[in-house]
Amino acid sequence: MASEPALHIIPAEQIPTLWQGPLGGSARLLAGTAGPNMIELWRWEMQPGEAFASPGHPATTFELLHVEAGALTLTLGETCRTVAAGESAVARTEIEHGYRNEGTAPLVFTMTVAELPS
Repeated sequence: MASEPALHIIPAEQIPTLWQGPLGGSARLLAGTAGPNMIELWRWEMQPGEAFASPGHPATTFELLHVEAGALTLTLGETCRTVAAGESAVARTEIEHGYRNEGTAPLVFTMTVAELPS
């Protein structure tokens, strides 16, 4: 850790888009760390009708989500909940999970993924 800089700025042109939806949505990995204490910061935009499914992550993984616009349908195993604009959610994502925009307006949410040491 001592060799890593205390601050690392990521220029906008270096922020990758790692998912593109069929209707124009996207998921961008804004920042992240590697190693046993992995943390990632994502910005998702989903058009009405778009969905993303994810297999389970390691057992110590949590996701923190905040909906900025629209409504997020969040599925975690067999549980399905709607997270409205202005609301936040915390989810253990060691099982299959997914995000959907079932509304009529674009969905924008920010997500932090944290893989904690076991």
